[in-house]
Amino acid sequence: MADPDALRYLRIAQADLEEAQRMLALSGFRDSSIGFRLQQACEKALKGWIHAKGGQAPFTHDLVALMDWLEESGSNMSAFETIAALSFFAVQTRYDDSVEINSPDWQLLVQITSSLLENVQHELA
Repeated sequence: MADPDALRYLRIAQADLEEAQRMLALSGFRDSSIGFRLQQACEKALKGWIHAKGGQAPFTHDLVALMDWLEESGSNMSAFETIAALSFFAVQTRYDDSVEINSPDWQLLVQITSSLLENVQHELA
């Protein structure tokens, strides 16, 4: 049976991804808001993956640190390296309204985030 914490993290990640997708479809949302939702989806997915591998997710918003943990445990993270840029949206853009944001390729980041969630789902199967 799959780890209940891993399943919970994955459910939250899916909800965050869907919210980011709705924001993009409706348009008019700040890049910082879209980025935060995608960062949260990735963070929760990575933490779910860590739990699926028998670990305990560390208290961090740093996607690179989470991916490093998974790489050290033998997971190949190369397909997900692009999401590292989303760590910027975890804190910096939430508390500093003067931060300049160069709009990333949201569709690419949504695609990679979706792929990450699918990968975690596979790990839980």
